[in-house]
Amino acid sequence: MNRIIAFQFLFLFNLLFSQIGDLGPVLDKYPDMNVRDSLSFSIYEGKSSQIDYLLEGGALEIESEFVIRVEFSFINQLGQFKKYPGKLFRDEFSESTFATFIPELNEEFNQFSFTIITTESIEVKSVIGFISDPEIIPGAPRTMTPAVGDVPKPTIVTREEWGAEPPKYSYSNHPYIDKLTLHHAACCSAEDLEEGKSQVRWIQDFHQNGRGWNDIAYHFLIDRAGNIYQGRPETVVGSHVGGANTGNIGVCLLGCYHPPEENCFQTMTEKSGESIIHLFGWISDAYGQNPASLLGHRDYFGNTACPGDNVWYELPGMRIDIIDYMESLELPLITFLQPAFPNPFSNQVTFSLEMKDVANISIDIYDLLGRKVKSIGDNNFGPGKMNLSWDGKNDLGEKLSNGMYFAQPDKNSSLEMVKLVMMKN
Repeated sequence: MNRIIAFQFLFLFNLLFSQIGDLGPVLDKYPDMNVRDSLSFSIYEGKSSQIDYLLEGGALEIESEFVIRVEFSFINQLGQFKKYPGKLFRDEFSESTFATFIPELNEEFNQFSFTIITTESIEVKSVIGFISDPEIIPGAPRTMTPAVGDVPKPTIVTREEWGAEPPKYSYSNHPYIDKLTLHHAACCSAEDLEEGKSQVRWIQDFHQNGRGWNDIAYHFLIDRAGNIYQGRPETVVGSHVGGANTGNIGVCLLGCYHPPEENCFQTMTEKSGESIIHLFGWISDAYGQNPASLLGHRDYFGNTACPGDNVWYELPGMRIDIIDYMESLELPLITFLQPAFPNPFSNQVTFSLEMKDVANISIDIYDLLGRKVKSIGDNNFGPGKMNLSWDGKNDLGEKLSNGMYFAQPDKNSSLEMVKLVMMKN
């Protein structure tokens, strides 16, 4: 089905404010259901709205932790009736249950029915459809390598450290990187490292076994203590912005930050905000991105409130903070590795420099009267370490008298003038 039609539908109908908003469009909110009793159980039956494009699966967000079983059914394109058991995921943060299904035979449909068996009264908050969004890019571009720049990579909790499951199949490499995105989980809040590890494992399980994705959708996740967790490698395509995953590095803030939604009142902690700045600063430096390109999930198609009002309204300030952070760490083009040596000198003085990149560098020597007596260098050097030396002679090759001289590095550099003392043998 044409992707444009699908995302027009997303824009019109997906007003979901929760984690499941990253999974697909919301087809219904609090749908009508038929209820009947069966001994000590209650049975709820309902169906999704019929839509104009095909789905590959679906989900329910149920406001209860006492769901026993969920069954989904649909009529496929051949007119055959199909039934599938739902997979259940308990979210302790919201005290909800997510039920999902994806037909194994890749059958597609535009409406589905559901039956919920529970021990108490429930409400179905959202009915969600899954749209196919391939995670595989033909052509298998080479793996990108981060550049070694001025901004250090922050400490990352590795996949091994948080207990990640392996991906279901091979990743597709980003052919390029041109987008940066911030999300909130709208669930799974974590105040420390151990809670963070547990919540990240829950999200991976939900994404792999509930949504059917290859791996956890995001490249990085951040808890409220500021710990940063590696999701997918940042050089591979994720599953965090349907229709805009290629070239997009996604970071998810654990917790819920959208006050219009029930139980979603959190604000960013100072530590989590600092980690967002440091992480996107490193990503921007390592992959040549402008921090001004950082967007919230909602900024793409308007189909979600993610990353929540309490985070989204902070984005303009975050972009500025990331730039300020990067500039505070940026090394000048040319630096002195050590003072000129020896100083005082008799036959030769040496300037030890480090060049960040290839550049033209010269050092002009002046006497006490302010007359330029010699220019050394005046050539392209770098990158790396280098030495420039002065033998105490002028441009005519004549040995100058002893006394005080001043070495003025290239005016395009930020290096300060150096005072020299020449003493003849």
